[in-house]
Amino acid sequence: MSQGNATKFIREYLANLQGLGVLEESIRHMWDHLKVITVKTKDTLLLPGDICKNAYLVAEGGFVCRYIHEQTGFAKTINFYLPDLHQLMACVDSYFTQVPTHCELKAITDSVVVALPKVAVDTLKEKDRYFNQFYHDSMITVIVEENELKTKLIAYSAKEKYDFILQEMPSVIQKVPSKYIAEFCGISPEWLSKLKKQG
Repeated sequence: MSQGNATKFIREYLANLQGLGVLEESIRHMWDHLKVITVKTKDTLLLPGDICKNAYLVAEGGFVCRYIHEQTGFAKTINFYLPDLHQLMACVDSYFTQVPTHCELKAITDSVVVALPKVAVDTLKEKDRYFNQFYHDSMITVIVEENELKTKLIAYSAKEKYDFILQEMPSVIQKVPSKYIAEFCGISPEWLSKLKKQG
């Protein structure tokens, strides 16, 4: 994504907020604090032990959120972030509490994100009731989506998890490497390949 395209993406996003009644002053505040970050394939935007100090918008590419076990280092994919699926990204275990995360945000391809610091978000929530309403609605969506995925991780069999992704998140099948889909399903890439053939 060129600098021009990134600027266009931000302008369109902020114009949508303005359409929701967010104040011009708030739009300017966001513009002043937004930062465009490019992340190469397989690079990590956030590591376990980091504090998630930003909310991120995935403008291009995609990420997986992986939980990393403290003792064993075992990694498990627990969420997917793409421009057309879960576009608003954060490590939820850290963003709200500002304690170190147990997760990593890893790019699955060359990616571009727009970062907005939590401190800037908190300032806008206090000053602009329209932004506060937008933030509240967005966070409810994020938490509901996170909870739905966690429920599937706990309750579903590998086949049911794969079927859920296939039906509810087809862009994951198209764009996310099989390794991470297999991790989410709790199976090997070879087993995932067999499931794909069965489908």
